[in-house]
Amino acid sequence: MPPSITQTIGEYIGEESFSRLPPEVIHKSKLCIMDSIGCLFGARNLPVSRMMDSFLTDNYAAGPGVRLLDPGMSAFRKASLINALDFDDIYEKGHPGATVIAAALSMTAHRECSGADFLEAVVVGYEVSCRVGISLLHRTPRKTLHGHGTWQTFGATAAAAKLMRLDAGQAAQAIAIAAANAPVASVMKTVYGKAPSMAKNNFGAAAQTGVNAARLAAAGFEGPLDIFEGQTGFWRMAGADDCDFGRLTRSFGSIYEISKVGFKPFSCCRLIQNSVQACRDVFTMAGIDAAASERIKLGVTAPPIVCEPPFSTVRPKDMWAAQFSAPHAIAMAVLGVEPGPDWFAEDWLRHDIAGSLQDIIEFMPRSARDLFREPHAASACLHLHDGRVLEKYVPLADGEAANPMQESALETKFLRLASPTVGDKASLELLDRLQNLKSATSVQPLVRFVSGSMSTAA
Repeated sequence: MPPSITQTIGEYIGEESFSRLPPEVIHKSKLCIMDSIGCLFGARNLPVSRMMDSFLTDNYAAGPGVRLLDPGMSAFRKASLINALDFDDIYEKGHPGATVIAAALSMTAHRECSGADFLEAVVVGYEVSCRVGISLLHRTPRKTLHGHGTWQTFGATAAAAKLMRLDAGQAAQAIAIAAANAPVASVMKTVYGKAPSMAKNNFGAAAQTGVNAARLAAAGFEGPLDIFEGQTGFWRMAGADDCDFGRLTRSFGSIYEISKVGFKPFSCCRLIQNSVQACRDVFTMAGIDAAASERIKLGVTAPPIVCEPPFSTVRPKDMWAAQFSAPHAIAMAVLGVEPGPDWFAEDWLRHDIAGSLQDIIEFMPRSARDLFREPHAASACLHLHDGRVLEKYVPLADGEAANPMQESALETKFLRLASPTVGDKASLELLDRLQNLKSATSVQPLVRFVSGSMSTAA
């Protein structure tokens, strides 16, 4: 009798080792950690972070020299904040780093491990999470049910299980427990509904569920090991129309999905990155001051979904709606506002010039025939009052895995997000620590630094 899918995943978690990871995979995992921690720091001064502090006030337990959060609750906090700016990493689906890195950081606060152990767990988390995500198939262009947190819980489970050194059988049980308790697929309301909300992707709940699943398995709890198979499998629970089981289990340990992870240059939904880049570039080509421009027209040809609410919404009322508003993101980019927290400052959400720029944008859907070849491509056409017409086409946005961001640009992004929270000197020291993570005998100094910078620890 062949092993169940949970058992196959459990075997991979138990058997993967740092010694057999290709150098490029190790390097990519360090970049993923850097980007997620940068996004975590970038969210530190947002109102949602203060809400989280208030919520967690009574959830600490005394530890040796520091107050420690329960690892599941800590993962909830970190995953929520990593994704808060919608600036975190991207894959074919979802933002895998939010749940994987949050779980790894939170578990490491309670367990001694080396830098190699930490990197190993991160790679395992990405591999399991991404494979489950791409195995979920949707036959219709507009899903009825949709939710990345629903499947990203497995990345948190795998990372936590690896750091806890669960054997293959325990890891399989952890995956089964996580599947039975994963958050519901709610994106059609929390993102694509009439009012996008801070609930967003439920990454906090996904990370917490994943960490708790690993801890429950370690304690002897069991789950349904056949939870992926058949017509009542997890893929049905996640709202998919079918499941590619081969894509889920094939080539574990030989082909690494983490290599397909990209990083965002703009703090907005991945679906509108091409449109933002095209508009920014066409204004640069024109050499005009966007804030002083009058009698101009801006046309954007984009995927049909971008031409509909909530992506086409002008003058969004809050940061959650602004992250999915192509007009707002375009206005911020052409006005030269640095991506990150500043894009969602109240002054910019209410700014007259930014609002006026949004009002002149006309969205036109690309043909369905073109979407298969370049699903996110977009173009901008700028009509100037002097009669000039300038165009820019962006088939693949900067930062996508197939068009990777320069490492120096990723480091700049990290320093820009971290410095307001920890200062310039500490940001540079942390960057150096992350770059040398492979040789670190202990990750505790890194974890203590990150946790201490979040003010209330762990």
